[in-house]
Amino acid sequence: MGSLRQSLAHYKHEFLNAKALSLGMAATGAFFVAMGIHRFRVRPEAFGWLSLLGCGVAAFGAFFLLLITDYLLHHAPLVFVPWVILLIYFAIIEPHLGVGLGAALWFMLATQLRG
Repeated sequence: MGSLRQSLAHYKHEFLNAKALSLGMAATGAFFVAMGIHRFRVRPEAFGWLSLLGCGVAAFGAFFLLLITDYLLHHAPLVFVPWVILLIYFAIIEPHLGVGLGAALWFMLATQLRG
């Protein structure tokens, strides 16, 4: 009976960690999308079909960048920190990448939660 309680407590702890990670990913994606939208509003040119296409292409590029980020997190943690700082910097500066990175994070989260 004691091991059952311990295993249930362990699964509860894992579930809460996964929930916190999911909320963190959703919040990070929202931050990137919000910064991208803000940068689009600050820019003098109008948002059109080319900008929308750029956001879609940036989302595909962001999947590749997130793959590199995951690899660096697990295999080269010393390189991971400057990589993430550079990625955040470019996502804030370039609105297409910001919106694409946020959309990629949300899509990855949705596919993982779906199962």
